[in-house]
Amino acid sequence: MRLIELLLSPFIRFIAGLLVVLCMNLERLPLPFLVSRTGYANPRVRRLVGWTGYWAHTLRLTLPNIRKWMKTRGELFPAVLQVQTINRCNAACDFCPYPYTVHLQEKRIMDDALYSKIVDECAAEPGLHDFVPMSKNEPLLDVKMEERVAEFKRKAQPHQLVELVTNGSPLTPVRVKRLMDAGVDLITVSLNAANEETYNRVMVGLSWRQVTDNLDALSKMDLSNVNIYLRFVREQKNREDLRVFRERWGDFNLFFFDVNNRSGTVRNYPSKIMDYDRWLSHLKRISASHVYPACPYVFSLMHILENGDVPMCANDWANREVLGNLREQSIREIYNSPRMNQLRELMAQGRFEDIEACRDCSFYHEWMKPVWKGGEA
Repeated sequence: MRLIELLLSPFIRFIAGLLVVLCMNLERLPLPFLVSRTGYANPRVRRLVGWTGYWAHTLRLTLPNIRKWMKTRGELFPAVLQVQTINRCNAACDFCPYPYTVHLQEKRIMDDALYSKIVDECAAEPGLHDFVPMSKNEPLLDVKMEERVAEFKRKAQPHQLVELVTNGSPLTPVRVKRLMDAGVDLITVSLNAANEETYNRVMVGLSWRQVTDNLDALSKMDLSNVNIYLRFVREQKNREDLRVFRERWGDFNLFFFDVNNRSGTVRNYPSKIMDYDRWLSHLKRISASHVYPACPYVFSLMHILENGDVPMCANDWANREVLGNLREQSIREIYNSPRMNQLRELMAQGRFEDIEACRDCSFYHEWMKPVWKGGEA
């Protein structure tokens, strides 16, 4: 296997490089099929079309910071910021650690002063592109969400967009109208099923009828200024639903990816993981490690908890390492702290296993870990 990897690696690197260049420039190409049926009048999201559009957008945001730091070791500002304004969800999804971590903290809502401080700093930073008022929660449980979106949009630079990620249960037509009036650019609904039986197994605690009624009503609204994505997290319990999911919800943009173990915090993860051919798994790791020489979470993303704490990684539901607090520090200070740069240096050297939150992370093991690291063949 090692010989095959050595022979294939240059070719895979070349193909992966071409795909990255194409993806990072996709939104700039004047192609008529790159105009979305939702959000087509909004210049910030009109080029986000389907699975390829979402990944192209992600690469365009996350890779420049990695490349800049690898070359210069200079200061960075997150391209994507997630903000948890309330630390609660109304679901107990099968692939999410929320049901067995919620008891670790009392219910809290971010106070207005802290939120405004975060917004003011982000609005002054041209490097910030995506502002996402969601992290480890259901954001629409925050009754102030429309006000919070509107505050950011009043202060934001023209290129900065607001993405809201929701399970769709509170996304009633009235709520959607208020969010659109507030200026939300992109709404991503995590649906993860194509029928009620599967939905009840995967999205525990939610109503299939309620969510699909909301989506049917949404499809009849004027969506010219807000792009709508439906997200499908693929695992063993819903893998057969993906084809029907694509057919049923073709009026929206669709995005899908495989379940991950949230830095080792998802229980019974081996029973959920998608099984792929051994060669395909090796190929995936070889190509992905060429695309991402380091994990984007500490180079291009940041997430803030409702009390102002900044954990190292949004995937780590155990919050094993908190890098600072926004009540005493700025985003820029925390993002360029000695510890953050130490973490980046470890990743640049491929020493992910020296970082506690990375050691058991499936993103590392299934995408970034070299095929021959640890003697694997």
